[in-house]
Amino acid sequence: MSRFIWQSVKTEYREERPSHHGTELRWILNIETMLDTEIGKTTTRGVVRHPGIAVIAPILDDGRIAIMRQYRYSLDGELWELPAGTLNGREVNGRMVATESPIECAGRELLEETGFEAGRIEPLLDCYTMPGSNDEVIHVFAAHDLTKREQSLDVGEVILEVRGFTRDEIMGMIRKGEIRDAKTIVGLLFLFSQTQPAAKNA
Repeated sequence: MSRFIWQSVKTEYREERPSHHGTELRWILNIETMLDTEIGKTTTRGVVRHPGIAVIAPILDDGRIAIMRQYRYSLDGELWELPAGTLNGREVNGRMVATESPIECAGRELLEETGFEAGRIEPLLDCYTMPGSNDEVIHVFAAHDLTKREQSLDVGEVILEVRGFTRDEIMGMIRKGEIRDAKTIVGLLFLFSQTQPAAKNA
């Protein structure tokens, strides 16, 4: 039995966005009050409930990793990022429930954002973004055997460039603060931890 019993959940905001699939419910913001049965006291928190995201490291035929230069409204600026997207989901009893698998989302978002279709998608790891305020899970994948198709960006999505970089170039960009997106750094560093750097010519 759980130590905590939820006493009330009030949804204050629903983030909805237009897309190729119709209007998508992206996440909800709740005010939630729960009882701690061990001490008999209640706690109230603002919580973002989220269906999760898929982050994809596209590995080109020459071993470079494709990353994107994307405009972000919240920053009024651009970031170098791995392609990523929110799982389709629906609201159930004040929570967000994914209606597609992370790997399905990964394939869809990779194609839409970069124009690459993956012949094989490999799961790498799952992690939480900010568990102090939300339940969003990052599902990280590597995409192999890429075929170039067409980009199909969502309304309001601004991707300025998709370019391949070597491992050394990416590590240099991270060290210099040119890659600052957390999900991208986590995905890239974990990917590099699983593979050996290419041997350098003597």
